[in-house]
Amino acid sequence: MINELDIKYFLCLAETLNFSEVGKQMYISQQAVSKRIAGLESDLGVRLFFRSRNGVVLTAAGRKYYNFFRTVADEFRALQAEVEEKQHTSIKQIHMGYQNWVDCGPAQGTAMAALRQDFPNVYLLGERHSPSKLVELLASGELEIILIHKRFIPKLENVNKLPLITTPMQVVVSKYNPLNKDGADYRVFCESPMLIDALEGESEEASVMRAYQESRRYGFRPSSITVVPNRDSIYTAAELNQGIFFSSFMAVLQGTSLVRYTTDVQETLYCVWRTQYDDMYLELYAKQLQKEYKALTAKYLETREWE
Repeated sequence: MINELDIKYFLCLAETLNFSEVGKQMYISQQAVSKRIAGLESDLGVRLFFRSRNGVVLTAAGRKYYNFFRTVADEFRALQAEVEEKQHTSIKQIHMGYQNWVDCGPAQGTAMAALRQDFPNVYLLGERHSPSKLVELLASGELEIILIHKRFIPKLENVNKLPLITTPMQVVVSKYNPLNKDGADYRVFCESPMLIDALEGESEEASVMRAYQESRRYGFRPSSITVVPNRDSIYTAAELNQGIFFSSFMAVLQGTSLVRYTTDVQETLYCVWRTQYDDMYLELYAKQLQKEYKALTAKYLETREWE
Protein backbone atom coordinates (compact mmCIF):
# COMPACT_ATOMS: atom_id res chain seq x y z
CA MET A 1 0.00 0.00 0.00
CA ILE A 2 1.36 3.39 -1.01
CA ASN A 3 1.73 5.83 1.88
CA GLU A 4 2.87 9.40 2.32
CA LEU A 5 6.23 8.42 3.81
CA ASP A 6 7.12 6.25 0.79
CA ILE A 7 6.39 9.19 -1.48
CA LYS A 8 8.66 11.43 0.60
CA TYR A 9 11.49 8.91 0.28
CA PHE A 10 10.88 8.70 -3.46
CA LEU A 11 10.91 12.48 -3.95
CA CYS A 12 14.07 12.86 -1.90
CA LEU A 13 15.88 10.12 -3.85
CA ALA A 14 14.68 11.51 -7.18
CA GLU A 15 16.18 14.90 -6.26
CA THR A 16 19.44 13.68 -4.70
CA LEU A 17 19.96 10.41 -6.64
CA ASN A 18 21.86 9.21 -3.59
CA PHE A 19 20.60 6.61 -1.11
CA SER A 20 23.03 7.75 1.58
CA GLU A 21 21.88 11.36 1.31
CA VAL A 22 18.25 10.29 1.59
CA GLY A 23 19.12 8.34 4.72
CA LYS A 24 20.76 11.40 6.27
CA GLN A 25 17.87 13.72 5.44
CA MET A 26 15.15 11.29 6.51
CA TYR A 27 17.06 9.88 9.51
CA ILE A 28 16.94 6.22 8.43
CA SER A 29 19.53 3.77 7.17
CA GLN A 30 20.51 3.47 3.52
CA GLN A 31 19.26 -0.12 3.57
CA ALA A 32 15.87 1.02 4.86
CA VAL A 33 15.61 3.61 2.09
CA SER A 34 16.39 0.95 -0.52
CA LYS A 35 13.74 -1.35 0.96
CA ARG A 36 11.05 1.37 0.97
CA ILE A 37 11.79 2.36 -2.64
CA ALA A 38 11.64 -1.29 -3.72
CA GLY A 39 8.31 -1.62 -1.96
CA LEU A 40 6.97 1.47 -3.74
CA GLU A 41 8.08 0.10 -7.09
CA SER A 42 6.31 -3.15 -6.30
CA ASP A 43 3.09 -1.31 -5.36
CA LEU A 44 3.19 0.79 -8.54
CA GLY A 45 4.20 -2.14 -10.72
CA VAL A 46 7.01 -0.23 -12.47
CA ARG A 47 10.70 0.50 -11.98
CA LEU A 48 11.31 4.04 -10.83
CA PHE A 49 15.14 4.00 -10.84
CA PHE A 50 17.99 2.37 -12.73
CA ARG A 51 20.63 1.30 -10.24
CA SER A 52 24.23 0.74 -11.34
CA ARG A 53 27.76 1.03 -10.02
CA ASN A 54 27.82 4.60 -11.32
CA GLY A 55 24.76 5.66 -9.29
CA VAL A 56 21.00 6.01 -9.56
CA VAL A 57 18.98 7.39 -12.50
CA LEU A 58 15.24 7.96 -12.83
CA THR A 59 13.46 5.81 -15.40
CA ALA A 60 10.93 7.35 -17.79
CA ALA A 61 8.15 6.12 -15.52
CA GLY A 62 10.04 7.46 -12.52
CA ARG A 63 10.18 10.95 -14.08
CA LYS A 64 6.43 10.91 -14.68
CA TYR A 65 5.70 9.84 -11.11
CA TYR A 66 8.17 12.43 -9.81
CA ASN A 67 6.41 15.25 -11.69
CA PHE A 68 3.04 14.03 -10.43
CA PHE A 69 4.02 13.54 -6.79
CA ARG A 70 6.00 16.80 -6.69
CA THR A 71 3.03 18.76 -8.04
CA VAL A 72 0.67 17.15 -5.50
CA ALA A 73 3.13 17.76 -2.64
CA ASP A 74 3.57 21.43 -3.59
CA GLU A 75 -0.18 21.97 -3.93
CA PHE A 76 -0.78 20.25 -0.59
CA ARG A 77 1.74 22.49 1.19
CA ALA A 78 0.21 25.59 -0.39
CA LEU A 79 -3.30 24.53 0.64
CA GLN A 80 -2.14 23.69 4.15
CA ALA A 81 -0.49 27.11 4.52
CA GLU A 82 -3.62 28.84 3.23
CA VAL A 83 -5.92 27.01 5.62
CA GLU A 84 -3.63 27.56 8.61
CA GLU A 85 -3.31 31.26 7.85
CA LYS A 86 -7.07 31.67 7.53
CA GLN A 87 -7.64 29.71 10.73
CA HIS A 88 -5.27 31.88 12.74
CA THR A 89 -6.20 35.26 11.27
CA SER A 90 -9.97 35.12 10.71
CA ILE A 91 -12.35 35.98 13.54
CA LYS A 92 -15.12 33.47 14.17
CA GLN A 93 -18.13 34.54 16.21
CA ILE A 94 -20.39 31.81 17.56
CA HIS A 95 -23.94 33.11 17.95
CA MET A 96 -25.56 31.26 20.84
CA GLY A 97 -29.02 31.50 22.37
CA TYR A 98 -29.96 30.63 25.97
CA GLN A 99 -33.34 29.71 27.38
CA ASN A 100 -34.76 32.60 29.39
CA TRP A 101 -35.09 32.40 33.17
CA VAL A 102 -32.60 29.50 33.24
CA ASP A 103 -29.36 29.85 35.19
CA CYS A 104 -26.99 28.07 32.82
CA GLY A 105 -23.99 28.62 35.09
CA PRO A 106 -20.36 29.33 34.14
CA ALA A 107 -19.83 26.43 31.72
CA GLN A 108 -20.35 28.57 28.60
CA GLY A 109 -17.48 30.85 29.58
CA THR A 110 -15.09 28.12 30.72
CA ALA A 111 -15.80 26.07 27.58
CA MET A 112 -15.05 29.07 25.37
CA ALA A 113 -11.86 29.82 27.32
CA ALA A 114 -10.70 26.24 26.73
CA LEU A 115 -11.53 26.45 23.01
CA ARG A 116 -9.70 29.75 22.62
CA GLN A 117 -6.48 28.21 23.88
CA ASP A 118 -6.27 26.45 20.50
CA PHE A 119 -8.33 28.94 18.47
CA PRO A 120 -7.73 32.42 19.94
CA ASN A 121 -9.82 34.20 17.30
CA VAL A 122 -13.09 32.47 18.26
CA TYR A 123 -15.61 34.51 20.25
CA LEU A 124 -19.03 33.82 21.77
CA LEU A 125 -22.02 36.11 21.37
CA GLY A 126 -24.99 35.18 23.56
CA GLU A 127 -28.61 36.27 23.86
CA ARG A 128 -31.62 35.08 25.86
CA HIS A 129 -35.03 34.15 24.48
CA SER A 130 -38.05 32.00 25.21
CA PRO A 131 -37.84 28.40 23.99
CA SER A 132 -40.08 29.04 20.96
CA LYS A 133 -38.04 32.09 19.96
CA LEU A 134 -34.81 30.11 20.26
CA VAL A 135 -36.23 27.51 17.88
CA GLU A 136 -37.32 30.20 15.44
CA LEU A 137 -33.91 31.90 15.44
CA LEU A 138 -32.08 28.58 15.06
CA ALA A 139 -34.28 27.65 12.10
CA SER A 140 -33.72 31.02 10.40
CA GLY A 141 -29.96 30.89 10.90
CA GLU A 142 -29.83 33.96 13.13
CA LEU A 143 -28.53 31.71 15.89
CA GLU A 144 -26.04 28.92 15.21
CA ILE A 145 -26.34 27.04 18.48
CA ILE A 146 -28.81 27.08 21.38
CA LEU A 147 -29.11 25.78 24.96
CA ILE A 148 -32.62 24.48 25.50
CA HIS A 149 -34.45 21.90 27.59
CA LYS A 150 -35.29 18.58 25.95
CA ARG A 151 -39.05 19.11 25.84
CA PHE A 152 -38.55 22.19 23.64
CA ILE A 153 -35.98 20.77 21.20
CA PRO A 154 -37.05 21.73 17.69
CA LYS A 155 -38.23 19.17 15.18
CA LEU A 156 -35.88 20.34 12.47
CA GLU A 157 -33.87 18.42 9.91
CA ASN A 158 -30.08 18.36 10.07
CA VAL A 159 -29.87 19.02 13.81
CA ASN A 160 -27.07 17.91 16.11
CA LYS A 161 -27.62 17.78 19.85
CA LEU A 162 -25.62 16.90 22.94
CA PRO A 163 -27.01 16.43 26.48
CA LEU A 164 -25.36 18.74 29.01
CA ILE A 165 -26.99 18.26 32.41
CA THR A 166 -30.02 16.40 33.77
CA THR A 167 -31.89 17.85 36.75
CA PRO A 168 -35.23 17.19 38.47
CA MET A 169 -38.25 19.28 37.58
CA GLN A 170 -40.07 21.13 40.34
CA VAL A 171 -43.55 22.18 41.34
CA VAL A 172 -43.61 25.85 42.34
CA VAL A 173 -46.32 27.11 44.72
CA SER A 174 -47.07 30.12 46.85
CA LYS A 175 -46.03 29.88 50.47
CA TYR A 176 -49.61 30.92 51.24
CA ASN A 177 -51.01 27.81 49.55
CA PRO A 178 -52.82 25.86 52.33
CA LEU A 179 -51.27 22.60 51.09
CA ASN A 180 -47.79 24.03 51.55
CA LYS A 181 -46.58 22.40 54.77
CA ASP A 182 -43.25 21.20 56.09
CA GLY A 183 -42.51 17.72 54.83
CA ALA A 184 -45.24 17.83 52.18
CA ASP A 185 -44.76 15.78 49.01
CA TYR A 186 -45.19 17.47 45.64
CA ARG A 187 -48.04 15.09 44.81
CA VAL A 188 -50.35 16.84 47.28
CA PHE A 189 -50.75 19.56 44.63
CA CYS A 190 -51.90 17.07 41.96
CA GLU A 191 -55.42 18.58 41.65
CA SER A 192 -54.46 22.20 42.22
CA PRO A 193 -55.22 24.89 39.63
CA MET A 194 -52.34 25.06 37.18
CA LEU A 195 -50.64 28.05 35.56
CA ILE A 196 -48.80 27.97 32.23
CA ASP A 197 -47.04 30.75 30.35
CA ALA A 198 -47.81 31.00 26.65
CA LEU A 199 -45.07 30.67 24.07
CA GLU A 200 -44.76 33.25 21.27
CA GLY A 201 -47.26 32.56 18.53
CA GLU A 202 -49.03 29.88 20.55
CA SER A 203 -52.83 29.95 20.74
CA GLU A 204 -54.57 29.69 24.09
CA GLU A 205 -55.97 26.32 23.06
CA ALA A 206 -52.44 25.05 22.27
CA SER A 207 -51.16 26.38 25.60
CA VAL A 208 -53.92 24.56 27.49
CA MET A 209 -53.17 21.35 25.59
CA ARG A 210 -49.47 21.69 26.42
CA ALA A 211 -50.37 22.21 30.10
CA TYR A 212 -52.38 18.99 30.20
CA GLN A 213 -49.57 17.11 28.46
CA GLU A 214 -47.02 18.40 30.97
CA SER A 215 -49.26 17.63 33.97
CA ARG A 216 -49.59 14.01 32.87
CA ARG A 217 -45.81 13.58 33.22
CA TYR A 218 -46.28 14.19 36.96
CA GLY A 219 -49.48 12.23 37.38
CA PHE A 220 -51.37 15.50 38.00
CA ARG A 221 -55.03 16.22 37.23
CA PRO A 222 -55.31 20.02 37.55
CA SER A 223 -58.76 21.32 38.45
CA SER A 224 -58.26 24.21 36.01
CA ILE A 225 -55.70 25.67 33.62
CA THR A 226 -54.91 29.38 33.48
CA VAL A 227 -52.79 30.68 30.61
CA VAL A 228 -50.69 33.76 31.40
CA PRO A 229 -48.86 35.88 28.80
CA ASN A 230 -45.25 35.27 29.82
CA ARG A 231 -42.83 34.00 32.47
CA ASP A 232 -42.98 37.24 34.49
CA SER A 233 -46.73 36.86 34.74
CA ILE A 234 -46.58 33.28 35.94
CA TYR A 235 -44.41 34.29 38.90
CA THR A 236 -46.84 37.02 39.87
CA ALA A 237 -49.87 34.76 39.54
CA ALA A 238 -48.22 32.04 41.61
CA GLU A 239 -47.24 34.51 44.34
CA LEU A 240 -50.91 35.56 44.51
CA ASN A 241 -51.77 31.88 45.03
CA GLN A 242 -53.72 31.68 41.78
CA GLY A 243 -52.21 28.31 40.92
CA ILE A 244 -49.08 26.17 40.75
CA PHE A 245 -46.67 25.69 37.86
CA PHE A 246 -43.87 23.37 36.80
CA SER A 247 -40.36 24.72 36.61
CA SER A 248 -36.84 23.59 35.84
CA PHE A 249 -34.45 22.99 38.72
CA MET A 250 -32.21 25.51 36.93
CA ALA A 251 -34.84 28.24 36.75
CA VAL A 252 -34.21 31.59 38.44
CA LEU A 253 -37.41 32.22 40.41
CA GLN A 254 -38.68 35.75 40.82
CA GLY A 255 -40.52 36.52 44.04
CA THR A 256 -39.91 35.81 47.70
CA SER A 257 -43.13 33.93 48.44
CA LEU A 258 -42.54 31.03 46.07
CA VAL A 259 -41.69 27.54 47.32
CA ARG A 260 -40.12 24.75 45.26
CA TYR A 261 -41.00 21.06 45.52
CA THR A 262 -38.61 18.68 43.78
CA THR A 263 -40.32 15.98 41.71
CA ASP A 264 -39.33 12.58 40.29
CA VAL A 265 -39.56 13.93 36.73
CA GLN A 266 -36.19 14.58 35.09
CA GLU A 267 -35.32 17.19 32.49
CA THR A 268 -32.15 17.54 30.43
CA LEU A 269 -30.55 20.70 29.11
CA TYR A 270 -29.23 20.19 25.57
CA CYS A 271 -26.86 21.97 23.27
CA VAL A 272 -28.43 22.02 19.79
CA TRP A 273 -26.93 23.21 16.51
CA ARG A 274 -27.65 22.86 12.81
CA THR A 275 -25.45 20.53 10.78
CA GLN A 276 -25.93 22.71 7.69
CA TYR A 277 -23.31 25.04 9.12
CA ASP A 278 -20.05 23.43 8.01
CA ASP A 279 -18.26 24.78 11.03
CA MET A 280 -15.97 22.65 13.14
CA TYR A 281 -15.99 25.28 15.91
CA LEU A 282 -19.63 24.55 16.76
CA GLU A 283 -19.01 20.87 17.38
CA LEU A 284 -15.75 21.52 19.23
CA TYR A 285 -17.47 24.06 21.46
CA ALA A 286 -20.47 21.78 22.09
CA LYS A 287 -18.23 18.89 23.14
CA GLN A 288 -16.19 21.14 25.43
CA LEU A 289 -19.43 22.49 26.90
CA GLN A 290 -20.58 18.95 27.64
CA LYS A 291 -17.28 18.29 29.40
CA GLU A 292 -17.59 21.44 31.53
CA TYR A 293 -21.14 20.61 32.63
CA LYS A 294 -20.14 17.07 33.53
CA ALA A 295 -17.55 18.46 35.94
CA LEU A 296 -20.13 20.74 37.60
CA THR A 297 -23.19 18.48 37.79
CA ALA A 298 -22.70 16.64 41.09
CA LYS A 299 -22.05 19.76 43.16
CA TYR A 300 -24.85 21.71 41.50
CA LEU A 301 -27.45 19.02 42.16
CA GLU A 302 -26.43 18.89 45.80
CA THR A 303 -26.18 22.62 46.52
CA ARG A 304 -27.93 24.43 43.64
CA GLU A 305 -24.74 26.46 43.44
CA TRP A 306 -22.50 26.25 40.37
CA GLU A 307 -19.26 27.04 42.14
